[in-house]
Amino acid sequence: MNRQELMQVLDQEISGERCLESATHITRFYRSPGASGYHRATDFSADLFRATNVDKVWVERYPLDGENATLAWEPISAELRVNSPSGKLLVTYEDSPSCLPWYTPSTAPGGVTLDLVDVGTGERPEDYQNKDVKGKVVLIRSTERANGWAHSATLAMDHGVAGIITDYLLYQTAPFRTRESLPDPVMLLRMPPRRDCWAIVVNYHAAEELASLAAQGGTKVFADIQAKTFKGEGQNLFADITGTDKSDEYIQFVCHSTAGTKPGANCASGPALSVEMARTMSGLIASGRIPRPRRTIRFLINIEGQGTKDYALKHPDAFKSTITTIALDSVGHDQRKSKSALLFYRSPDSLPTFVNDFYSNLMGLTPKETRWVFHNSPSIPFVNFVEHPYCPWSDNSSIPFYGVPSPLLMSWPDLYFHTDHLTADNLDPDVFHRCGVTTALAALELANAGPDKTRDIMRLVGIRSQARLSQIALNAMDSTEKPRIRRRLAHLAKRDQQAIESALVLLDSDEIKQNPEVKATMNQMQTEIGDRLEQTSSWLQDGSPEPDNFAPGEVVPKRGVNRRVGLSGVDYLDLITMAEEMEARDPKMRYDSLRIIGDELWMFIDGKRTVNQIAEAIGAEFDFDLEPRHILKIVQGMAKEGLVTVG
Repeated sequence: MNRQELMQVLDQEISGERCLESATHITRFYRSPGASGYHRATDFSADLFRATNVDKVWVERYPLDGENATLAWEPISAELRVNSPSGKLLVTYEDSPSCLPWYTPSTAPGGVTLDLVDVGTGERPEDYQNKDVKGKVVLIRSTERANGWAHSATLAMDHGVAGIITDYLLYQTAPFRTRESLPDPVMLLRMPPRRDCWAIVVNYHAAEELASLAAQGGTKVFADIQAKTFKGEGQNLFADITGTDKSDEYIQFVCHSTAGTKPGANCASGPALSVEMARTMSGLIASGRIPRPRRTIRFLINIEGQGTKDYALKHPDAFKSTITTIALDSVGHDQRKSKSALLFYRSPDSLPTFVNDFYSNLMGLTPKETRWVFHNSPSIPFVNFVEHPYCPWSDNSSIPFYGVPSPLLMSWPDLYFHTDHLTADNLDPDVFHRCGVTTALAALELANAGPDKTRDIMRLVGIRSQARLSQIALNAMDSTEKPRIRRRLAHLAKRDQQAIESALVLLDSDEIKQNPEVKATMNQMQTEIGDRLEQTSSWLQDGSPEPDNFAPGEVVPKRGVNRRVGLSGVDYLDLITMAEEMEARDPKMRYDSLRIIGDELWMFIDGKRTVNQIAEAIGAEFDFDLEPRHILKIVQGMAKEGLVTVG
């Protein structure tokens, strides 16, 4: 069956309506790690897998014991009122399950009535000057900085507060998703590692009312929060479509049955689409309409992050023989209701891979929702499906650490991301369908890839690379940053040459020896990329001098721990200053840019690259005019914490 025929079959068989039905059922459960609702959602997904024709379904369990994995946590009840147990009701768990941050402790049984103190955003020590907050409740207001919540909550605990009320809204995206323009939703948060007090989340209206009352003085709040933190159990749910001659190699999907909150329709989308793709592919194989794939197609539904870690520890050989792991997150959003697009986030440049261009190319080829007036081919999209650089939202941020490329599929922006408003009626069968057809096609083609397909992929990456270099150079003809653009072109060309070579993973050593034309194609496409780099760089030669070398950045960092560390070691207020300096230099950057910068910094640290080289590579990946001094500051913070050594 050729590609066109396979696309048509998948287009006919994959059901967005079935995805919506499954996701809607999952939203009934509160799915924090280890909670009863998490287990019910995972068990429901297992039953759906077992009802398909997949070859194997099984579960591996691991302890949530606070040692190798965090403890389990489950909410029971909560309410917040003004002044007393009979005062005005501000929020309840029953109405807004997202009001309890994961891992918040309980109040005393029967609740507590305490004084309220407004500390603004609570980010700075001066927010607490001349304010007696010990043993009281503080009101912390939202900022645009997502990790501001953890910092402010920790600072509040440093001052001995008994409880925190906040209206934080994470990942604000003006003008649609801001605290003021979206006042009603209640955001789910997670407590920072320190949990010396309880916390509860309210919407913007309630926070404004509390701020007004606190300004008058003498305001109290009544809070009754009951939740349990306990030693529990996690599940890794697997389903396999077993391969033939290369069954010990894997094309894998990963998603999570845990959720930001109930209803959590975004996190329900991944399991729903996984089951539907498994049902479609295994059914087509069982009916003889498509052949059994050469490689095994594996589905994993887990606790986000923790499940992947457990899988990597228990199955290192399977990880080593995995071609790619595609992460599925919020893959079914109604784009009009949620103001979103379906996004393909590339696997990070720190692990060059052919998968990025391969999948991106399929996005343009798979059937769209309607036809042009002058022919019958479905070529006009109603579902907005676009490619973006790497983004560390989900398991895709940890899997490359084990050497496996991992792109991510999700929707963004998202008006109701991880809030009580993200109900199943914000999902769209058409988005599920479009994502499912493209992704199932990618899985089947890679699962069957041999020498001819490998050569095709190498040619594809080479051609797209040359077009990419040309487009970047043409767009920069009037730029004042030509030296930086030339350096960026060089980095991208090298990345793409390595991505072409990465396609050799599709062949074993015998296949490579028996098909010398594969390496000939690889060498040819790498040479053509080099030639195009030379050509496009010449377009930008205007005599602009290269910047002076940043001498302190010639140091080489080496990892000291075998785990991702983010921006550990740099003070939150220093990060704010750094982000302001970055944005002043390059308006594309903002505070949230630090997250992707820190993530890729850790991945690029290999004991060989200098800080200057790492800064260049990260800048090239995200098209940031990044100063090495900022990367050095982050590295120095890591070194202070013993996370890296610098030589």
